[in-house]
Amino acid sequence: MNPINKCFLVIIILTCYKGNTQPFVDIANFNYQTFSATTKNNSSLKSTTEIYSFNLFLPKELKNGNVFLFRINGESIQTSINSLNVSSKVSSLSMAFGYQWYSDNKKWKSIFMGIPKLASDFKESIDRNDWQYGAFLIENYKFNPKLQIKAGLYFNKETFGNFFVPLIGLDWKASDRLYCYGLLPTNYKIEYAIVKKKVNAGLNFKAFTRSFQLSEEQNYDYIRFDEIVLKGFVEYYFYKNIVLYTEIGGSLGKNPLQYRSNSNELSNQNFIYQPSNNYTLITVGLTYRIPQD
Repeated sequence: MNPINKCFLVIIILTCYKGNTQPFVDIANFNYQTFSATTKNNSSLKSTTEIYSFNLFLPKELKNGNVFLFRINGESIQTSINSLNVSSKVSSLSMAFGYQWYSDNKKWKSIFMGIPKLASDFKESIDRNDWQYGAFLIENYKFNPKLQIKAGLYFNKETFGNFFVPLIGLDWKASDRLYCYGLLPTNYKIEYAIVKKKVNAGLNFKAFTRSFQLSEEQNYDYIRFDEIVLKGFVEYYFYKNIVLYTEIGGSLGKNPLQYRSNSNELSNQNFIYQPSNNYTLITVGLTYRIPQD
């Protein structure tokens, strides 16, 4: 990670560490994100990327107080160069199964999830190269109803190899209006309730790497997307637990890039997926949210 990205991580941690856990659970979420960027080696070429994603989360509390967890996630990423009338699309679908344990005194909470995933351009029959397998383990300790720390590890068998991410987080309810919550370096939010239970605003840092297998026509190369963004957001509870939100921010990472099969070298097979300059992105979404306080 370069010094600029490290700096943003430190700023977010220090901002929140002046001393409730995540204030909600999103049961269903759909969002659309888009950005346009000029190619680094040819400023006359401008690509547009559109990302559609859907999440469904179904926790089931058991008689012993522990929770069975099930999540479905789908994503579609289409990149186009409109001036040349060319485009390419990759997609993924994952189904995560897990379990959440509580200690007897409810101070400790452990979460484990296994994540089988399909990620490909789906231009050929699905085979073992389209499958990925991941898991994560998170340990949580609650000091009080307003402060919780957590740490863990995420692993995924990506197209480019084994990918490990150590995780650390701090969930803190600073006041009736200010929350800090999430896990670094993957997703962290600073949220302020402008109108309580109606309008929220804040900052969201997100770092999310994923990869997609390509077909024979692309020499079985793969797409890797190292998405690192810092965004401002606004959320509006327009009907009971249904929330409409929008985000705008800037890229600190990379656009989707094509790499040679079994290699970390960039491929020249498809000029759609060539390095671009930094870009501004916009997200709009809709979620069904269950408050936790």
